[in-house]
Amino acid sequence: NNNSNNNNSFGNNYNSFGNNYNSNNNNNRKVAAVSSVAIWETQEAIKIFTGSHDGFWRLWNTQGSSFQKEFEHNMGGGRIECVEVASNFLFCGFEAVSSSLPGDAMVGMIHAWNLARPTDPPLEFHVHGLIPYAHASCVSSLAVVGGDKIVSGCQSGVIRLWNYEAAANGGKGGFVLKQTIHGHAREVTGLVVVDNLLWSSSVDGSIRLWDLTKGGECQYVITRDTQSNGNAIGHTAAVTGLLSVEMPNAGTFVLSSSLDGFVKAWNGANGECVASENHNDGVVSMSLSKDQQNNPILLLGVEHGNIMCRNLVQTPKAPAFCLLFVLTARITAGHEGAVRGIRSGPQNTFYTVGEDGKLIVFQIAGNLGI
Repeated sequence: NNNSNNNNSFGNNYNSFGNNYNSNNNNNRKVAAVSSVAIWETQEAIKIFTGSHDGFWRLWNTQGSSFQKEFEHNMGGGRIECVEVASNFLFCGFEAVSSSLPGDAMVGMIHAWNLARPTDPPLEFHVHGLIPYAHASCVSSLAVVGGDKIVSGCQSGVIRLWNYEAAANGGKGGFVLKQTIHGHAREVTGLVVVDNLLWSSSVDGSIRLWDLTKGGECQYVITRDTQSNGNAIGHTAAVTGLLSVEMPNAGTFVLSSSLDGFVKAWNGANGECVASENHNDGVVSMSLSKDQQNNPILLLGVEHGNIMCRNLVQTPKAPAFCLLFVLTARITAGHEGAVRGIRSGPQNTFYTVGEDGKLIVFQIAGNLGI
C-alpha cells in the first residue's frame, strides 16, 4: 500500500536545529534528546514549546522565515519528559532535586504557567503540604481533560488525577490531588480519557482501562497474553503511547503504539481490538493530523528516525490505515535516532523532535492520494 510517489507532496522548506545550543562548536558536547513539543497559537504568531533532557524548556517564535528562540527556562537540572499547552496554560512534567528531601534525591514535578500572565510564578502540583512534589519519580506522561483536570503518570507506574480549584493555594487557585491509581509495573507512557474510562499504557507492555466512576477501579487489562477468538491481540513489547480518535458514524477509538512495531486500534468503549498494523520498527510517537483535503491522517515516529503517515478512514482511493509515505533522513528528512514526539500544527504543518536533539518542521504541500 506504500505510495512512493507521494513523497513529492512535501515541501522541502523545513527548519531544523540542534538542542545543545552550543556557541563554541565543541563537538565533544553531548546533544540532549528533545523529548516533547507543544504548539501555542497566539494572535500574532504560532509559537512552539520544546522540552529536553538537558533540563530546559524553550519557547520558539515561528514568525517570519526562520525560528527565533524567544525564551528558555531551566527546570533544575533533571530531564523534561512532557510539555503540553491547554486552556492557555503551559504544563511541564519533569524531574528535579527536591529541597524537602536530604541529599540530591530526584522527584517528579509538574509546573503550570498561565500564558496570559507569564511572569507570574508557576502553579506547582503537590501531593500534600508535607509532600511538595507530584510523584516520587520523573513525570513521564500528562493529559489535560476538559481544561481543569490533569492526569499524570510517572516512571514508577503511578497515575494521579488532579483538579483545578480556585480556593487552593491560599485563594490564588491551584491543582489539587484527587486520586492516586496503582497498577502499572513500569513507566506510564500514555493517558487518554474516553467518557468515564481512563486508558493508560506502560513500558511494562500493558494497556489498562480504569473506571473513573468507581474510584479508578481497573476494569480491563490488555497484555501480550490477552486473546480474542483464539488470537493474541496485545502488544509484545513496551507500549509507547495512546491517542483517542473520533471516527465518523463509528464512535471513539483508541490507538496504541509499541516498540513491537505495531499500531493497534481499540474500541474506546470496550477495549475490543479492531485493527493492527506492523511498521517493522518500534513506534515511539504518534499524532493525528489532516491533509490539504481535510482527510484525517496518522503521523508516526519510529525508533530509527523515520516518519510514517497512514490515512485513518477508508476512501474511494485508499483503504483504512493505508501507508501513504515514509520520510527518512537519507532521502528526504528525518531524525538520527528515535522520534520522541510528533505534534500537528495549523496550516497542514507538523513538528517532530528526536533523540538527535533536533526539531524538524514539515508542511504538507500537496495531494497525498486519498
